[in-house]
Amino acid sequence: MAKEQEKNLAFFYYTKDNMEAKEIASKLKVRPNTVGDWIKKGNWKKIRDANINQSGERLDRIQQVVDDLATERLDIMKMVKDIPEKIRALEKDIREIPNKEITDPMKAEVSELKEEMKNLKRQTVYIDQGIAMWNKTLASFQAENKVTLTKYIEIMDKIFGDMRIKDEKLYMQTLDFQHAHLLDTSSQLS
Repeated sequence: MAKEQEKNLAFFYYTKDNMEAKEIASKLKVRPNTVGDWIKKGNWKKIRDANINQSGERLDRIQQVVDDLATERLDIMKMVKDIPEKIRALEKDIREIPNKEITDPMKAEVSELKEEMKNLKRQTVYIDQGIAMWNKTLASFQAENKVTLTKYIEIMDKIFGDMRIKDEKLYMQTLDFQHAHLLDTSSQLS
């Protein structure tokens, strides 16, 4: 019985807390090989990977990429916004200064600023394309991972059906919860 409890604890440490086998073994005072066997035989790595890659977390990571790209685009647009003013000021000075030795480097700077502005605008186009691609990926991912009410009810019936087989008394205690939960979920998934 104690071994089964340790195994259950090890399962949660591994799949939910992302602890490694040696850490778990030390914490539960069992051999690392024992924990390794539990992980292998119970397919815990697959379960842990699924937990790590839950759709909500993946959506958050994709959204973070989009947010980062949008921030980068805004930063570039701020830089682009300042360049025309610098060019106008330099061009004004060029017109007012008759000495070519002074104006030639200023003209070169104007050319460099124009080239920089062109490059920055090109970067924003690439970023816009990246944002569009990631938004498309996000929309596709959301559509693929949407849980329908029908599917949710099937899973809920399976879970509580198994509970009923295992412990009828516990199942009966959950009927009010099941009803309230199903009503709440149906309003969310509709």
